[in-house]
Amino acid sequence: MSRCPVRTPGGPGGLEVVDTAAAGDRVTGMRTCVGCRSKAHRSDLVRLVVDRRAAAPVVVVDPRAVMPGRGVWLHQRPDCLDRAEARRAITRGLRLTQAVSLDEVRAWFDQHT
Repeated sequence: MSRCPVRTPGGPGGLEVVDTAAAGDRVTGMRTCVGCRSKAHRSDLVRLVVDRRAAAPVVVVDPRAVMPGRGVWLHQRPDCLDRAEARRAITRGLRLTQAVSLDEVRAWFDQHT
């Protein structure tokens, strides 16, 4: 149970301690799929990041969601990957200035779907 002071109109000094997990919400676990733009729990999505260890930046799947750097979230469905690629949402979400290959991501999707 997490409790957090929240500024409210009433209460002494305008602060009231509220139970932030009262409704069982897992607000911190919600992410938006860059393909279909729907919200889902992070366990239902896969994270994509830029692997900067390579000579040229390449987008890879981060299945454990632990790699450093900015990431984007995507449903593990080929149609969401197609939509995200068509909208250039992956490149934009990762704040890349140039288009990158998604070949490694497609290969991962082919193996895991």
